Amino acid sequence: MGKAFASELASLEETLAWALSCDVQVLDQFVNDVADCPLIAIGSGGSSTACHLTSLLHRVRYRQPAQFTTPLDVLSMPAGLHHAGAFLASASGRNKDVLAALKACIAEETPVVSIITLSAENPLSDAAALYARSRVFAADLPTGKDGYLATNSLVATCTLMASAYGFDIHYPEIRRNTVDASVFEARHMVQILYGGWAAPVATDLESKLNESALAAALLSDYRNFGHGRHLWLAKRATETIVVALVAPGNASVAESTLRRFPKNIPVVRLETLIDGPAGTIDLLIQAFHLVSRIGEIRKQDPGRPKVPEFGRKLYRLAPPRRRPSIEAPIQRKLWASPVANGGCEAFQNGLKEFHERARAAKIGAVALDYDGTLCTKDDRFDRLRADVVNELSRLLEGGLQLGIATGRGKSVRAALQKTLDSKLWPLVHIGYYNGTDIGPLGDDALPKTGGPGTDALHHAESLLLGDKWLMAMANITPRPQQLTVEPRGQTTTDALAAHVMARLAPLDGSGVRIVVSSHSLDVLGPKRGKGSLVSWLRTQIGIDQDVLCIGDRGAWPGNDYSLLAEPISLSVDQVSSLTDTCWNLVPRGVSGPEATLLYLRAIKACEGVGTFFWKGSAR
Repeated sequence: MGKAFASELASLEETLAWALSCDVQVLDQFVNDVADCPLIAIGSGGSSTACHLTSLLHRVRYRQPAQFTTPLDVLSMPAGLHHAGAFLASASGRNKDVLAALKACIAEETPVVSIITLSAENPLSDAAALYARSRVFAADLPTGKDGYLATNSLVATCTLMASAYGFDIHYPEIRRNTVDASVFEARHMVQILYGGWAAPVATDLESKLNESALAAALLSDYRNFGHGRHLWLAKRATETIVVALVAPGNASVAESTLRRFPKNIPVVRLETLIDGPAGTIDLLIQAFHLVSRIGEIRKQDPGRPKVPEFGRKLYRLAPPRRRPSIEAPIQRKLWASPVANGGCEAFQNGLKEFHERARAAKIGAVALDYDGTLCTKDDRFDRLRADVVNELSRLLEGGLQLGIATGRGKSVRAALQKTLDSKLWPLVHIGYYNGTDIGPLGDDALPKTGGPGTDALHHAESLLLGDKWLMAMANITPRPQQLTVEPRGQTTTDALAAHVMARLAPLDGSGVRIVVSSHSLDVLGPKRGKGSLVSWLRTQIGIDQDVLCIGDRGAWPGNDYSLLAEPISLSVDQVSSLTDTCWNLVPRGVSGPEATLLYLRAIKACEGVGTFFWKGSAR
């Protein structure tokens, strides 16, 4: 089984060169998406090391909480996945555990998921590609599949992720470890000490020593070792050897610790002079060579162990399955609720009443958000999908009025004019700039252009333009009824919102407010927002008819919060905690245009009246 370990180590230079030459744009996108939220990095075996490093990268780069864990931990306690990004690493993308972990992420509707595999075609990538919130990197490693122990795939994954997080990874010199491994001949217990950027290497060394049965390994950081773990050395000094991992950030505490060891405790020291993740990769390769040397002493190839039959059966065991006990629409409301626990009965009653009200409604118009609802964030400047256009056209041909509420301007009008039959245009109304400028699709004079049209917005523009930090981080575009603030680089709209509101504090009481989308935030004046489009549509339909509203950001300060506060409103993503409206009824893991299609297909339109019938809620 496996490959000769020495042959895998001989390919490391080729692997490093390949990883440093890869296009990591899809990983860059993930890093940008997850910048303002915690991260959970999930992996088994050798991939745990890459997950450990990725959690450190996230903590250092964005100062956000991050942890690495195993698939079983996620399956046993999925709580928290809904409010964190997830990173899943698997060299082959085929093991059952990581596939089950991905399903758990989808069931918990993790806001952004990244998958990295070193196999171009695999079940994990295929499954993730069906989840709209995923970013998938899948490529064949030029050196081929790893043997029994993760080597080239691990170095490649660590290099790719460090590059994606913006760390400068130079092509390091491959340092073949030359330590005297003879001290391991009579000792089979290894105490690994570490700190800082060396921590992922400790995770990997423990894994390789135990998985190859070369030694039993214990882990401790330098200071935790001082809290009683030293007693093992005192009692088992003749059986144990210490491996000290030393990096620039922990050199001082390492020296202080090792200086106090008794002389009869053998210490093998692996050290890098490189700080940051490049130092991690340097130490990782040194650790690989140490494992190889221990194997030589033991006359055992770490890459070609004899795996017992019961071990194969253990590997093939199916991970536990958990079926959600709460209906998806209820669960989403609980996630949005101000109260961490409780309120389930109120939401259950609210959902039942909403279904009854929606079924009884005589729908005369449908008001939809554009970005995130009719198209994804990444596709917002492309033509609308054919299946979405077909459903919109069907409703229009059935006589329903259609309203589009968008934070954008003429680009939305141009896109709709290109995709909808011109004979349907009279039934289509656009609420530009968050509903502050409304008119029919065929009116090319809209939206109005120019600078701020109110004193409050003009003052707001002056405050924002005078903020040097903000001007370096974002582009600001003035409109008559709104200021559009678009972040540059890896700055996120949610993170920017608090800064903008703080800068606008002198305007408190003037009616100036902000709403946030996935790609920008908009500063609005006192004029009513997207709810204005709903009022406009009501003037176009019968007095006894209803407007059905569909959007993606129903929770304040999302830019659909007022649209989805209307009596009959549906979300394709975020919901508010209101019990009577802003419900997301679609199955778990479905969002954006896919969810919109399900809603549109549930509307039957005939002679200007629509009915909405939802077949049921999924768990």
